[in-house]
Amino acid sequence: MNNIFEIFRDVDTHFTPEQAERIREKFTSMLNYRPRIGVFGKTGVGKSSLCNALFGKYICAVSDIEACTRDPQEVMLKMDNGKGIILLDVPGVGENLQRDEEYSELYRKLLPELDVVLWVLKADDRAYSVDIDFYTHVVKPHLEQDKPFILVLNQVDKIEPFREWDGENRLPGPTQAKNIELKAANVATHFQVKRSLVIPVSADEKFGLTKLVDEIIFSLPDEKKVSVAKEVPAENLSTKSKTEVKSSLSRVLTRTLTGAANGAALGSKVAGKVGAVVGGVIGGIGGLLGLW
Repeated sequence: MNNIFEIFRDVDTHFTPEQAERIREKFTSMLNYRPRIGVFGKTGVGKSSLCNALFGKYICAVSDIEACTRDPQEVMLKMDNGKGIILLDVPGVGENLQRDEEYSELYRKLLPELDVVLWVLKADDRAYSVDIDFYTHVVKPHLEQDKPFILVLNQVDKIEPFREWDGENRLPGPTQAKNIELKAANVATHFQVKRSLVIPVSADEKFGLTKLVDEIIFSLPDEKKVSVAKEVPAENLSTKSKTEVKSSLSRVLTRTLTGAANGAALGSKVAGKVGAVVGGVIGGIGGLLGLW
C-alpha cells in the first residue's frame, strides 16, 4: 500500500492523506468483510453436515434422530487468520404446517441479509414439492437481483446403484455418475434454474465440495470473493477459484486506485504505473491470507 501511495504522490502532487486513508479503508473493509451464508432446505437433508464439511470444522450440531436446528444458528466461524465467516444454519421446512408458516416469515426476514443462499436437497428424495413451493413463493420473490442462489444436491453417494460408489476414491461408479447427472438436470428443470446452479455433493464422502466452492466464488461480486475464499480449507479451494480471486482483486484494486486520481488524463497515467505493482500487492494479500 505504501508503494502505491508513493506512486500517487509522484504523479499527483495534490494527492492528500485523506485520499490515502479512504483507499486504505476500502481495502481493509474488503479484506475484513465477514460473509453471511444461509443454508436452507427440508429437515434431514444434511444441512449441518454440509456446513461442517464445506468449512472443515465442526460448527453445527448434527443429529440423525430429530430435527436439531429449531432456531437460526448464527455461527461466527473463527479461522486461523483471525477473520471469520457468519454461517446461518436455518430451520428445515417440511416438519409440519405450523412450523412451515413460522419459518416462511423467518426466511423472508433473513434473505435480504445474506450474501449467498444455499438450498440443500437430498439426492435420493423423490419428492421436492415442499422445496419447490418454498423456493417459488418465499425465496425467489425476496432474492435481490444477481444474489447467488445455489441448489446443493447432497448425499449423491446414495443414488442408485449405490453399491457402485468407490469408497476408496470417493467417486461414483459409471452408471451412478450418469444417474447423478440425470437427477441434477431434473432438479434444474423443476426449479427452473440453470443446470450449473445444481451442484451434486456428498458431505460425508467429501465429494463435490470444490465444485460448490467454485460456484459460490464465481457468483459473488468482486469485492466479496476473497472473503469467502480465505475461509475455505485448502483442499476445497480449486486452482480455478484461486485464479478468479486473483482476477477479482486486480479489478477491485485497479478501480479503486485509478478512481482516486483527479481527472481522466491523470487517471490513465496513474493506471499505467499502478498496474506494475498491483500484482505484487495481490501476491502479498494472498500470502498473508494463505491463499497462494
